[in-house]
Amino acid sequence: MYISTAKSEIMPTNNAKRKLAEITQNLISEKVEADGLKKSIEELKSLLEKVSGLNQEAPINSENILLPSGKAIGPKWAGMCLEDIPRTHKFIKGIHSAVQEVLEKNPKKPVTILYAGTGPYATLVLPLLSLFEPSQLQLILLEVNTVSIESLKRIIKGFDAYEYIKAIYHCDAANFIVPSEFETDILLVECMQHALVREPQVGITYNLLPQMKDEVILIPEEISLHVALIDLEKKAEYLTNDNNSKKDYYENSDSVFKLNKKEVLEKSTEFKEEGFQFPEREVSFTEEQLSNYDFIAVSTEITIFKNISLSIDESGLTAPMLLADLNHDQKVTGAKTQYVVGTEPGLASQLVRS
Repeated sequence: MYISTAKSEIMPTNNAKRKLAEITQNLISEKVEADGLKKSIEELKSLLEKVSGLNQEAPINSENILLPSGKAIGPKWAGMCLEDIPRTHKFIKGIHSAVQEVLEKNPKKPVTILYAGTGPYATLVLPLLSLFEPSQLQLILLEVNTVSIESLKRIIKGFDAYEYIKAIYHCDAANFIVPSEFETDILLVECMQHALVREPQVGITYNLLPQMKDEVILIPEEISLHVALIDLEKKAEYLTNDNNSKKDYYENSDSVFKLNKKEVLEKSTEFKEEGFQFPEREVSFTEEQLSNYDFIAVSTEITIFKNISLSIDESGLTAPMLLADLNHDQKVTGAKTQYVVGTEPGLASQLVRS
């Protein structure tokens, strides 16, 4: 369902726009330090909550929507995602870099971002409105939750962002048909949890990406899942060293599932066929490898855009999903995995024992 963005009679909040611009400058600064970054994210959250008027405690805002391609989390939980500081910071920086790259190639034409799963605030693109003019940036917004749609309209009004909006659609992005008149430069899909479980990131990407032009930029560029070995003692040491040391507490297998432009376009026709299944992968470790680690887990690595990425444990999105405690189950030698789609998407895993 298409949602009108016609202006209401309420005047925009100029103070809100100024505050957003200040926060955004801090977020994209190369010199921002951890404390300043944390403060900026807290200020962004407070500002968006105030402008949207979203009542976090209303029971309806905690309700998830179960879709054929996975679970769309409720507005409360979607809004809380911005509290994951590395996630919010790096996605905003990555999208900013992608917009700049597209503009450099064609400065006379606005960059169009199609943002699937905006949540109540459109958190990952809203800050960019303070950096670009409407002649440089246009948005197509897709969201399935009615409460989030209403919040989104208040956000657009509060920041006087009408001229940036090409369209808002109240829809399930996993089966949305993009109107032919819309040419998208950047496809942004951020509807995921760690290990790509439960949420419809895969279904949405496989639906929307094949509808785009060849040179469209997909963000995130790649999500890869691995079977990993984890050393708890080394991890504890790493976490106490202010994260400046090398992450040597885990060992990844080759990827067992990838979501990127190449994979999606190669499999998009098969994906639509009834009974489609992703291939099964088996990972085995040697006795020597296993003796040096405590856990087998599924790890998630995310390339947002070019050199901007999220590695293991850097964000809630890349927290390992534990499969086995090697100290208590010493016969485990690896795992068979297969990514499954449907109402409960995720990496199905079966331990392999000697």
